[in-house]
Amino acid sequence: MNIGIIGGGAIGLLCASYLTQYHDVTVFTRRNEQAEEIRAFGIERTVKGETCQASVHAQTGITGEFDLLIVTVKYHHLQDVLSELSTLSPHRILFLQNGMAHLLDLENWKTGHSLYIGVVEHGAMKMSDHEVNHTGIGIIKWGAFQHEAAADIKKALNETSFHFQMVYMDEWKKLLQEKLLVNVCINPLTTLLHVRNGALIQNPSYEYMMKCAFEEAVSILSLPEKERLWAYVNTVCENTAENQSSMLQDIVKGRQTERKAILGYLLKKAQAQGVAVPHLTFFDRSLEVLEKKQTKSFE
Repeated sequence: MNIGIIGGGAIGLLCASYLTQYHDVTVFTRRNEQAEEIRAFGIERTVKGETCQASVHAQTGITGEFDLLIVTVKYHHLQDVLSELSTLSPHRILFLQNGMAHLLDLENWKTGHSLYIGVVEHGAMKMSDHEVNHTGIGIIKWGAFQHEAAADIKKALNETSFHFQMVYMDEWKKLLQEKLLVNVCINPLTTLLHVRNGALIQNPSYEYMMKCAFEEAVSILSLPEKERLWAYVNTVCENTAENQSSMLQDIVKGRQTERKAILGYLLKKAQAQGVAVPHLTFFDRSLEVLEKKQTKSFE
């Protein structure tokens, strides 16, 4: 297939480096300097101590015809991307954003595109404009948002590396809710405490704060199977113990975080339900202060 990857961050580089083994891949970046670097050096991916190089096309500006577009930008860049995509002829587009705030944007987007939603369970860290470290091997689970999944896409995305599986799922909303739960338990707390993921289950005080966030989020989302979900959150912490959360990486590098996509979505739902969520509110306000301390303003 001819696949376009929109976004040159950690997940965009990771997807491009694996998918180019089976498909013709173009990466769309915001900066021309990054596109030039990718064209010159390819994408260098390191996983389990081994580094390999993948050759892909790269450019700025979303142009051309593709069998599939994969949007990997973070939520705060999504509106700009949707504006660009609105100028294209109908395409099949897979969105891979954290949180669930983007669902509201897609529901209100008047478009002729076929839309798909995915959940990324990999760990990845961008080391430079053309280098990515695959820090945690997982799965990308995806499903149809408003359209039936085309058989050719399902078949083509099944043809991937053992370290990079893409699996079609019917219950994509449940997947997003469970990923959101993991994100809200791990990302804000690791960022505020400035610790790696594993510290949350190694320190009883940290674990208690994480459980408070968990209880509030589960209540807002009306999720059953609390014991299974709490075990799942702990398993993710254990499996990614040495990882820095993406939110912590953003703060360290002076970038805008995905606070609004993760905490903002839950706080809006809590407000609509008339439910008090003091811990999530504290996390959100603390992160907002931290963001503005790192840079004068992201607005």
